[in-house]
Amino acid sequence: MTVELDVQQLYTDLGDIKEMLGRMQKAMGQLAKMASLRVQTEHPHIVRIEGVCGGRPIIAGTRISVRTIAERVRLGDSPEQIVENYPPLTLAQVYDALSYYHEHKSEIEAEIAANEEALAWVTRRSSVRAISVCD
Repeated sequence: MTVELDVQQLYTDLGDIKEMLGRMQKAMGQLAKMASLRVQTEHPHIVRIEGVCGGRPIIAGTRISVRTIAERVRLGDSPEQIVENYPPLTLAQVYDALSYYHEHKSEIEAEIAANEEALAWVTRRSSVRAISVCD
């Protein structure tokens, strides 16, 4: 019994396999890096991810911050309305964000104040530009 081998094809296939393994290794390294940047909080639906929303607490799998949920409730939205307005969210996620807010109230209130201050600054700058353009 004789087995014929195409040595050239084997070398080509091995090269392809080596290239695929290299790409897989690179992808695994990126996944490991991303996992190390993610910090799970004591709340199952709330995470902090370095480089996402400034590392502030967000709802896992989204870029929706706990601050956003707290602000919506301050504006009179019910958790059900928030879920309606943010389709990727579930009631469990919204209630977990609210629980996180109440347990870290000073932190989230400071974020809200900073956000309001930034908005006021942008609004003032915009109105100054509008005046100077009209003159």
